[in-house]
Amino acid sequence: MKMDALVRYDIPAEIIALWRERESDNLLPLQELVVKRHGLFDGGNLLVQAPTSSGKTFIGEMAAVQTALRRKKAVYLAPLKALAEEKYLDFKEKYEPYGLRVIVSTRDHREFDRDLEDGAFSLAVVVYEKLSQLLVRRPERLEEIDLLVADELELLADPDRGAMVELLLTRVLQTRCRVLGFSAVLGQADKLAEWLQANLVFYERRPVELRYGVLYDGVFRFRTYNDFGEGEEPLVPLESESPWEILSENVCALSDRGEPCLIFVKAKHESRQGAERLAARVNLPPADDAIVALQKLEPTRSRDALLKTLRNAVAFHNADLSPEERRLVEKAFRAGAVKVLVSTSTLAQGMNLPAQNVFVSADKWRYDRRFGMPWKTPILRAEFENMGGRAGRYGAGQPFGRAILVAATRFDQETLWRRYVESPPEQIAPRLADTPLENPAVHLTAARFCRTEQELQDFLENTLTGQWVWRERYTLDEVAFRVRAAVNQAVDAGALVKDADGRLEATPFGQAVAAKGITLDTARELAHWISESETRLWNDLDLIFAAAMMPDGRMPCVSLTAQEYERADYVGILKQLTQEEALAADVPLNQMRNCPQMPFFEEVRAVKVALILRQWIDHAPLRDIEEQFHTMTGQVIAAADQISWLIDATAALAVAVGAQAAFIERMRTLAERVQHGLHERALPLARLSKPRLTRNEIAALIAHNLHTPDAIAAAPIMLISGDLRAVW
Repeated sequence: MKMDALVRYDIPAEIIALWRERESDNLLPLQELVVKRHGLFDGGNLLVQAPTSSGKTFIGEMAAVQTALRRKKAVYLAPLKALAEEKYLDFKEKYEPYGLRVIVSTRDHREFDRDLEDGAFSLAVVVYEKLSQLLVRRPERLEEIDLLVADELELLADPDRGAMVELLLTRVLQTRCRVLGFSAVLGQADKLAEWLQANLVFYERRPVELRYGVLYDGVFRFRTYNDFGEGEEPLVPLESESPWEILSENVCALSDRGEPCLIFVKAKHESRQGAERLAARVNLPPADDAIVALQKLEPTRSRDALLKTLRNAVAFHNADLSPEERRLVEKAFRAGAVKVLVSTSTLAQGMNLPAQNVFVSADKWRYDRRFGMPWKTPILRAEFENMGGRAGRYGAGQPFGRAILVAATRFDQETLWRRYVESPPEQIAPRLADTPLENPAVHLTAARFCRTEQELQDFLENTLTGQWVWRERYTLDEVAFRVRAAVNQAVDAGALVKDADGRLEATPFGQAVAAKGITLDTARELAHWISESETRLWNDLDLIFAAAMMPDGRMPCVSLTAQEYERADYVGILKQLTQEEALAADVPLNQMRNCPQMPFFEEVRAVKVALILRQWIDHAPLRDIEEQFHTMTGQVIAAADQISWLIDATAALAVAVGAQAAFIERMRTLAERVQHGLHERALPLARLSKPRLTRNEIAALIAHNLHTPDAIAAAPIMLISGDLRAVW
């Protein structure tokens, strides 16, 4: 189908010309199928299940733009902040010149939150959690959204986020809003489509063929994705019991042939070390443009390591990198300057990268909150499909791609083949089934979506968990008992009240809990900190540490080695820094200071997080923080994001309980400081600068007492560059 044929669906010629320039003169087969046979532009819910690189994302983009052109609102849900920002920048560049108002809302991007609440947008790119929280504060906005594009529906199976996604989609399904869902191939797609009240579009072909299978003893045994044919391809033979050695030899050979290679590993340190080892073995030209761009960024341990590996066109990608470093690596790989990229699963969702060969580790680390520790487990069949599908991307000019599992023994070859080639994909496991129901009860009541126990029961029975799990596991009386118990717990916590007629209403406290997306357990502990702290003197470290100790403040992403736990004496540093503080208040800081025994592992991690963020808001250079606390910049930024959110939630709870205005304002200011890593007097620069200045640039200005626009305008030219002067 020619792109020009879309004019019959009321797509303006200017938009079609843009799509033809950016995409192709023709729609891909899946896109044509959805437009012609499944009424993409006609209405009705759709669930599109298709392999990566088949064109799902552009289907959502076409539908969202057509919705906006009819002066209706479209929301594009993304699973990750990085993916949301990528989509936002792409949509903004393409459609704002035409008059569409495009906004983005993530924890990193809060500048459009008011526009999202007010409905001042044509197309909004939003992470799932932000939309869920918006609908607590402004539930009527859901009635104004005409189309919801839900990308990466595999998120329903996420142990930490799946329950929230399930509740959000159940709410949407009970309105007139249209849902367009995307996922890779999953088991029992028909059942998922039935729950979504959607027409299932199941498509199994890729525009570029993919060979997926197992490399053993120098032979790559594969199955082809499109025609299910099997074959063998000789690669590099190597007698070794080390899968990494086998992988390395083959990556060197493939990259020498000019074939880009993407390697997925299970841990952040493996990605960095793997890139360093491969950079020492390959013979590739340096990624000069990436090196020059990287040298302009603030020094970090990751930046310095990347500068070395990029000399041989090798890079790594993980959550320890800063956002700027990650974007630079992705750009260099897309441009072909980086030929070998070693990554954790940070690149597995939605990123369009031109790898011809993808090597996948068959194991992953999973953090279990019940035990407070990670454990190694095999990846799922669907995860192999998602990661392996990064190979052979449409438009990269490659005849086919390879998704390769490496086996060191005959046993590994046979078991890997059976599990990841011959076995069917797993069914989604609903996560609400494992979630305490008092949190959904507060959320749904606060949003005025459910006002009685019966309405809560009816709603929960219509969730994915209710349809797939409870119907088989519980009677109606048992479900009613679980709902009643959850409501009673929420009432006891002060989040809900129930009148004599059984009507439920969220208290101001419950409204704050739901609007900020925190759990009741965390809210109770924060409320206790508020009651203990409103009338006493407390320092910033006190609240930062309290937030880090909350159930929602647990951050396994911040590394803490066994050696650090035993020898670093972070607790001793905390006690020394707060030795002048009073010990009377019953708050986490004093509990730690008064404890004569060795704290638990997670408690020491919380101390480490608090000490890191104390340096962060005091303008310490990132490299100094990394060295002092054996951490990485990405961990610092992740901790700042999490703790800033919890401090902001504390301020909202303080409003709900009627705390003093000055007390509330101090917490809000601290939340903003933690988010940006700045002194209080630097916040006006962070708020006013357009485009946004970096933390490093703001710190440099503050060091010269240039903390206002007037001071910057009057500064001698040698103190400030023309570029920074132009910002104002």
